Amino acid sequence: MPVKFKSELGVTCIVVLLCVLLLGLGWLMNSNRVLALNGDPAGAEQTEPVLEVIADPEPTPADAALAITEADELQATRAAAKSVAPVTRTVTVGLNDEADETAAYTLVPILMNGEYAGTALAQNGQVVLSVPDVCAMLGFGCEAARDGASVTYTVDGVQMQFTFGEQYYTANGRTLYEKGGVQALDGEVVLPPEAMTKLFGAAIAYDADAETVSVDPASKALLQDADSFYAQHDLYWLSHIVYSESNGQPMDGMIGVGNVVLNRVKSASFPNTVKDVVFQPGQFNPVDMGTIYLEPSEQAILAAKLAIEGVNTVGESLYFVNPVIGDSSWFNRSLTCTIVIADHAFYM
Repeated sequence: MPVKFKSELGVTCIVVLLCVLLLGLGWLMNSNRVLALNGDPAGAEQTEPVLEVIADPEPTPADAALAITEADELQATRAAAKSVAPVTRTVTVGLNDEADETAAYTLVPILMNGEYAGTALAQNGQVVLSVPDVCAMLGFGCEAARDGASVTYTVDGVQMQFTFGEQYYTANGRTLYEKGGVQALDGEVVLPPEAMTKLFGAAIAYDADAETVSVDPASKALLQDADSFYAQHDLYWLSHIVYSESNGQPMDGMIGVGNVVLNRVKSASFPNTVKDVVFQPGQFNPVDMGTIYLEPSEQAILAAKLAIEGVNTVGESLYFVNPVIGDSSWFNRSLTCTIVIADHAFYM
């Protein structure tokens, strides 16, 4: 009996020991699994991806500008535009294919209602825009017919005729003046903002401080036609007095005679219509001599139209005299000479 007891006790001990060993092994395996899930660096396998942290880039001046509040969006856009170094472009000067002269211009951003809408060209502080570009920007159709150094743009049925280098061009039958002559770059006519405003109605202006061109299309409308703009009665008598007083004079002098007549119409010291100013007694020799009725030349009609359009070469002058054939002593004693153009001295 004692021997049997010892045998059974030994077997029991062995069984208990094996159970303890199995439990310990299970505990170790479970601990390793938990450590692996927690990313233990001591050899446990990683099961989740590690994300690399990248520092934010340094903000650019443009980013800083665009971070301005929405109320300052326009100023932000301009600031962003100014933060970029100016871009210079070489363009061909002229209208026809034979033009081989080139010039360097700086690109200037155009903002329409505060949004980027294209580029204008700047040189020596003077900004110009392309006629087709402005048409496209404002939603006008534009077709070009070219003839050497001349081009006619048909803009929604309205014709605008330009000749490269000429000081005058026509639009909707009206005659307009371009100081320094009509320019063309890369085969297209370019005009300053104020001329574009006159042609297309939209308010177009260059902001030198912001270095941008702003376009407000709210008032866009093509130039009023000649028949409704020129009062034919006024044009008739103005062109007659310009011709009879200044035939043979340079264009600036002919325009100056028209300016004097129109200045008198505006003055309280003279009659208030062109015809009444022309026929005021003792004022213009052609009336007394009868030459006022001679048919005016095309140049005289052109000068009269330009004067009506607002081209002014003599300021606020109210008088003029040819000192070679007329007595200028009263003028010199009583008035101030404003300018001398060819044979005429102008006074106010």
